[in-house]
Amino acid sequence: MKNLFSKSGASATTGALTQMVGLLENTLNSSSMVTTQNTRSALSLESIRDTEMNSLTTAANELSVALESIVADLGINGRVNNAQIQAATVAGILAGDYKSSLTHEVAFPSVSTESMSAIQPFGVSDALNGRSFSLEAYDERENRNAVIYSIAYNMQASRQDEFGETFFPTIVVTPDNVGFGITVNLMMVYDGITREVSGTFQDFKKRNIIRAVADPTVLRKEQTRIVPVNRAQSVAKFVDPAIVAPYNLTLEDEVITTAPLKSGAKVDLLGISQTAALLANGTMNQTDSLDPSMSLNFVYATFTDGTSTDVLKFNVGNLPLANFTYGTQNNYRVMVLNFQTTSVLLNLNTTQADGSALVALAPVVTSDVMVRLELNVTGTINIETGETTVFGNLVAANSVQDVAGNFLDMTTAPAAAIVAITDTGVIAGYDLKAYRTNMNRRQRGQLIDVTKFTQLYNVPLRSPITTIHPINTDGQTDTSDVQALITATRIRTSNEAVTALINTTQMLREYIDARDVVSEGPEVLGVGRFFVRPTYYEENIDMNAVINSLTSFERARDIQSAIVNKVRDYAYRMYRDSEYKAAADALAGGIGQVPTVIIGTDPVIARYLEVTGDLRTLGGEFDVRIVSTLDARVAGKVFITFGCFDENRNVAPNPLNFGNMAWGPELVLTANISRGSTISKETVVQPKFLFVTHLPVMTMLTIDNIPNVLNKIAITTVP
Repeated sequence: MKNLFSKSGASATTGALTQMVGLLENTLNSSSMVTTQNTRSALSLESIRDTEMNSLTTAANELSVALESIVADLGINGRVNNAQIQAATVAGILAGDYKSSLTHEVAFPSVSTESMSAIQPFGVSDALNGRSFSLEAYDERENRNAVIYSIAYNMQASRQDEFGETFFPTIVVTPDNVGFGITVNLMMVYDGITREVSGTFQDFKKRNIIRAVADPTVLRKEQTRIVPVNRAQSVAKFVDPAIVAPYNLTLEDEVITTAPLKSGAKVDLLGISQTAALLANGTMNQTDSLDPSMSLNFVYATFTDGTSTDVLKFNVGNLPLANFTYGTQNNYRVMVLNFQTTSVLLNLNTTQADGSALVALAPVVTSDVMVRLELNVTGTINIETGETTVFGNLVAANSVQDVAGNFLDMTTAPAAAIVAITDTGVIAGYDLKAYRTNMNRRQRGQLIDVTKFTQLYNVPLRSPITTIHPINTDGQTDTSDVQALITATRIRTSNEAVTALINTTQMLREYIDARDVVSEGPEVLGVGRFFVRPTYYEENIDMNAVINSLTSFERARDIQSAIVNKVRDYAYRMYRDSEYKAAADALAGGIGQVPTVIIGTDPVIARYLEVTGDLRTLGGEFDVRIVSTLDARVAGKVFITFGCFDENRNVAPNPLNFGNMAWGPELVLTANISRGSTISKETVVQPKFLFVTHLPVMTMLTIDNIPNVLNKIAITTVP
């Protein structure tokens, strides 16, 4: 029969840990995984021989497998993640030689940039030259069993509570380095620059190509577009400015003064379209040519009633026959236009080219008729020489219909008066849609640069946690002491997770304005800022003002609906405004995974986000994780952000996951310490951890007066 009281003072709080310690002891006694040589190899990775590296790798793998087996035997698989196994494995290897581990000087390897979002160790000169324990008081006999306790401590203490772990999943950093780096690949797009001989700095103005998904101005696609430039030398080729005044057109950030070309004028289309940016690369010559894909885009016509003249602009670019085609005879480089249509419409919504109301053609509006015009435009363009001539041949009324759609006799009133005015129509000018071939590579276009960015973090040693015993206690570290250290560490990290969450909201509140949807986002927080637009929302919700139910049984349901609707609204707004989907697709190289919405709150509000065990959905777009904490700082608040819950969650940081807790495995040390006139035996750990926020996307809601709403006195109405 199993002895339930095998050790005096055993309790339920240490029972699970006692079982783990027993299994660890059996495993380590029957193997040579934890040795002094393996520890020293781990601390000197740059100088060890291949045989030592193989031995170290084998020992680490065996220990990791053994720990997974122990976890399975204890039936706690679902409560132990990869980071906990890794932390325990590292601690076990380092515990093979306590003195070397605690006095080892920090290595200074360079940061690797081989893979995106990889954890890379780094050292900082003079940051840590060994741990300053009083090792003269160190008793190696006392710490033989502490190898087991170090493994158990890191297995249990390297994980926060559910609230913290959901926002900041744990990743492990080896304790022989003072920190870690995250390296990401960035796809940047920019224009070339011309350096100034004066030494004036020229900003490359690189932009992340991911921004182009939501902002079409990021990627330039019209640099070879033909835009005739209205200059003093070319003014005769354009429509009379009294008819259509020159105007400024912005094309790919270049402001160009242009106007419609004049009907019947012979124009060198290549020559007249040389903008200032093109001339900076040299005047065009015989190596430049036009792309055969050309079409008539707009036609400008004038109409007069003898007193007033209207100038109308017709969009014909997508009408049949508006494109230039190769002629059946003539030089094979000559393109021919033979545009005819009866589809152009005048009605009560028609205005002049400058947006003003019709004057000469006012009867179209006052009579509320529909007039179909016939247009006929012909022309030729030589794609080699650029010689262009376009003629406006005909403008005439084709039909007139009344408000009911009935065709009117165009020779009698009221149609006759309108037809008389439309028959005065003259095609004064036109716009073309044309491009240069750029076969001579005169324009290089935008430049794509794949660059790497590394952000480094120091993982600090935090305040020590100590259990104390008289000097004459037995030589074994008590399991209850280790359990106390584990509990204290987990509470501390869980509290720090809330602190990090609140600090993140304060940072975003100071630097992010949700109304700024045009400029580049500010550089805040972690590497996620390179992939999403930093986004932050905050709102106070007074339930007294929101809920006006007359009956008590409706109030809980109405509170629930109000909170869920707000959370749903902000989740979708964050997803849209942060451009998260564009970032996920870019990092996945195709279609990225939809993020999980993380909702953190207190237990009271969490109740209103769940209904009889069934999570209230935010719609078909997202999965949802709701976590709560008793931390008083979260009472009445709801934190909303995005997370990634894949197999690498506790292995490597993800720029699109909210954050991580970096944990440095810690050794459990027992030493005789002299303080004042007494000497005591102390068991101590000094946790090493850091909370890092990667993704600058969050909403914080403050919800007030839920109890007031529930306690409202029902109003009885008398009919």
